[in-house]
Amino acid sequence: MRPRSLELRTPRSEAEWDRLHAIRKSFIFDVYHPPDGPWPCEYDPAHPDDRDPANKPLLLLADGEVAGTLRLDLKPDGRAVVRLVALTPGFRGGGLGASMLDLAEDLALASGARALCVNAQPEVVGFYARRGFVPGRWEGCSACPRGVPMTKALMGGLHGPPTPRRGAAKPLLRRAA
Repeated sequence: MRPRSLELRTPRSEAEWDRLHAIRKSFIFDVYHPPDGPWPCEYDPAHPDDRDPANKPLLLLADGEVAGTLRLDLKPDGRAVVRLVALTPGFRGGGLGASMLDLAEDLALASGARALCVNAQPEVVGFYARRGFVPGRWEGCSACPRGVPMTKALMGGLHGPPTPRRGAAKPLLRRAA
């Protein structure tokens, strides 16, 4: 069932911060960076990047319930980097990932970004490609050989004219009177 309301915002309580960290640990670090895996990395809930004023740790709330998380890092050169993207299993498969990415794109545009960047896991490259991202290295992209750096132009940014969102309404053209 599609939620009636979606909100992408910063955590407002200790409980919401705890939920953000639990989602990241369980659905990103435990999956892609386990201690016995080829790219081990222990999740640090006190990592200083979450406190950098240019970085926006965000929760996706669906009808008021925490459904997922991402962090949007705003760079001075006009890039916005989408990081630490995860939906809890009960919210997957219904289009909420695309909705969360659209909300993050809106926030990036409102903040003056001209391009989005992401380090995609191989199994979600198609998802990002359908949202207008193209493979390409960018300054600060992951050195992890598993990650696939991708970018998307916003407002004529990195790769020319912006890619329209899938299913986005076309503007109405009216003749001047």
